[in-house]
Amino acid sequence: MGLFDWFSALSKGDEGKAAKHVTPVGGIQESAHIQGLDFVAAIEAHRKWRARLAEYAEGTSKEVLDHSVICRDDQCALGKWIYSEGQTFTGHLPLFHQIKAKHAQFHVSAAQVVELIQADRKEEAINDLMEGEFSKNSRDVQTLLSQLYMLMKQS
Repeated sequence: MGLFDWFSALSKGDEGKAAKHVTPVGGIQESAHIQGLDFVAAIEAHRKWRARLAEYAEGTSKEVLDHSVICRDDQCALGKWIYSEGQTFTGHLPLFHQIKAKHAQFHVSAAQVVELIQADRKEEAINDLMEGEFSKNSRDVQTLLSQLYMLMKQS
């Protein structure tokens, strides 16, 4: 079982099954480049936000997070791809537009978590990370990206 199985599980929203395909160091070691995007790296980068924000909430992070930067969906590798090669190669697909919208929502919800933490509303922030909007948007971005990867591999 390998990379395809990981994408297949994520594309169905099955995080538990996908986790069985993760290496012991906590990540996927293979890359999956299609049309200028490493889908594994994009998914892993967005998965890591939960841990980053949790550390920030706990006060154990050395990062200085700025919600006005985090809320921008065009700054990360995925966002840059969405507004360039992604639009060019997959802009005709309804799934692409779902990803674009959900990715924007993800960044807004991540920024909202930072705002909650900075307003000393850490309990609300942690709740959002674990089961609120941020959590839902994070799962949806992973699922939709996996579906796009599977679709592009079939073409």
